[in-house]
Amino acid sequence: MKLLRIPAILIGIAVLGCSSTPPTGVGPTTQPTDVASMPAATPPSIAVTPTLASISEPTPVPTSPVSQMPRGKLDPAIKVAVYNQEKVWPGTTLLNDNHDAEWPRIIEVNMLGEMVWEYVISRDLWEGEPYRSMDRDVELLANGNILLCLPKRGVFEIDRSGEVVWSHLDEKISHDVDRLPNGNTLYNFGGTDTVDDAQAKEVSPDGEVVWSWHAKDHFDQEPYRGIDDHGWTHNNAVERLENGNTLLSPRNFDLLVEVDPSGSVVRTMGEGLLHNAHDPELLPNGNILVANHVMPHAAIEFNPDTGEVVWEFAPTFKGKGGFVIPLRDADQLPSGNVLITGYGIIYEVTREGEIVWQLVLKDKQTALEGWHNLGFYKAERVSANIK
Repeated sequence: MKLLRIPAILIGIAVLGCSSTPPTGVGPTTQPTDVASMPAATPPSIAVTPTLASISEPTPVPTSPVSQMPRGKLDPAIKVAVYNQEKVWPGTTLLNDNHDAEWPRIIEVNMLGEMVWEYVISRDLWEGEPYRSMDRDVELLANGNILLCLPKRGVFEIDRSGEVVWSHLDEKISHDVDRLPNGNTLYNFGGTDTVDDAQAKEVSPDGEVVWSWHAKDHFDQEPYRGIDDHGWTHNNAVERLENGNTLLSPRNFDLLVEVDPSGSVVRTMGEGLLHNAHDPELLPNGNILVANHVMPHAAIEFNPDTGEVVWEFAPTFKGKGGFVIPLRDADQLPSGNVLITGYGIIYEVTREGEIVWQLVLKDKQTALEGWHNLGFYKAERVSANIK
C-alpha cells in the first residue's frame, strides 16, 4: 500500500455531532501535496552513539539510505540526535506530538527527523476547548488511514488528506484505541474512571457496543477498593490477543490483567514488579514488554509466569532536580530492537542497550519542567516496505 505523504498543516475539519457516522462535506483547508515533488532538506549531521552520556563527534549520514526513504522538511521543534543506519529497523515513525499544548498534532518523520506528514488536530473534533491531556493514541491502519483517540471525546479515523472518514463519540475514552481484524474498534477508559465505569469497550462500525469489561466485577475489594489517583483503575491500555483474550493495564493496581471473552480474569501479572506501568505488549516468546514509570524507571521485558526481568532499558537523561523522563510506550520491532517513547525523547535501542536512533524535542528541558501535558505520547515505527 502506498502512503500519501502530506507536509501541509491540516486544520478546520468539521465533525458530525452524531456518534459512529462518517461526516460528509468536510476536508482540509489545504490541498495534499506529495513531498517527493518538493525540494528535499539537506541531511543533517547526526551523532551515532551508544549512550546518552557520551555523545560522539557528529558524522555525516550516509547517502544510500537517504535516497531510499521518503523525504520531507525539517521541523524546528524536533531533531534526530542519534542515527546508526546499520543497526536501526528502518522506516518512518508515527507519533502524537504535544510539545505545543495549544496545537497538538500527529506527525510522521523519517529516520533523519524530516517531517513527511503532519495533521494538526482540529479543534472542531472537540467541538469546544480541547481537553488538556496528551494521552492521545494514534495507530496506522491497513488502509493507510490514522486512528486517533481523543480523551473525553471519542475515536476518529482520519485519511491522509485530513478528512475524518469515521468517528465514534464517547466521552469515556482515554489512552488507547485499536482497530480489530473483524473491523470493530477496541478502546480504553481510565483517565478519570470510577468503579461504575467500563474500562474497555469494543464497538462495531455502526457504533454498537458488542463487548465491554468492568473492573468492578473482579477488583471491587481490598486492596483495590477506594483507590482514587486520576481515576479508580487509571487503565491505560487494552489489547486483543491472538487467543481471543484481552490484555489490560490498570495502572493504579500495579499489575496487568488478561481476561477471556466472557470477561473472566484468566491471570494477573507483574504483582510486586510493576509500578505505574504503561502500554504492555505480549511478545511472541510469551514474555511481556512494558514501560514502567518507577522502581524501576525503565522499559522492561519480564516472564509473566515467574516475574523474572529478562531485559530492561533505563533512560539516563534527567531534568532539573533529577527529574527523569516518564516512559509511556515500548514496542518490539521485527529486528528485535525496541522503540521506546518518553516525554521529549524517543529511543530505538538494541537488545544490548545501544541507542541506535533518537528523536528529541529541541527544547526537551522545557517539556520536562512542564511534563504533564507536553511532549510525545506513543510512537509507532512504520515499515519502510509499506508502499
